[in-house]
Amino acid sequence: MSNTTHPNVDKKLFTAESVIGLKNPEKSFPLNNDVGVLKWRLQTTDEALIPLTINCWPSESGTGCDVNIEYELQEENLELNDVVITIPVPSGVGAPVIGDLDGEYKHDSRRNLLEWCLLEFSIAGQPNDFFPVNVSFVSKRSYCDIQVAKVTHVDGDNSARFSSETSFVVDKYEIL
Repeated sequence: MSNTTHPNVDKKLFTAESVIGLKNPEKSFPLNNDVGVLKWRLQTTDEALIPLTINCWPSESGTGCDVNIEYELQEENLELNDVVITIPVPSGVGAPVIGDLDGEYKHDSRRNLLEWCLLEFSIAGQPNDFFPVNVSFVSKRSYCDIQVAKVTHVDGDNSARFSSETSFVVDKYEIL
């Protein structure tokens, strides 16, 4: 996992003590504005670290492919919201025939995409037509469980009132 701090943050202090402090105390962050001071990134091929596993099983049939897709939350401490699985479908073959459905789906014929939650469908095409599968979701819990313990004023150890919002969003989550 890699961390990136805001340019005004003292990177040495963060690395040594896990404390986010200003590099130059004379140059403060703007008041009453949301400011991201720390971003992190996890890029891996280690499936043990993946928060959500996706299984896409396209099987050739006499009329095209039967596709079964399942997902499972691997990291039980996370609560994922607005999960969208985007599956490419072949152009010019019409809408897929939806089989077992648990959740909602939307067929975007203009972009040749099927967006879904839990799904089984049939459509003309070859197994490789349905990849890459893209996934998006949000969570109010951080994957790396970083939390703000306290905020102090620059000129001393006096505590400051603060609010904190955790937002875990997917930049790119792709199944090839």
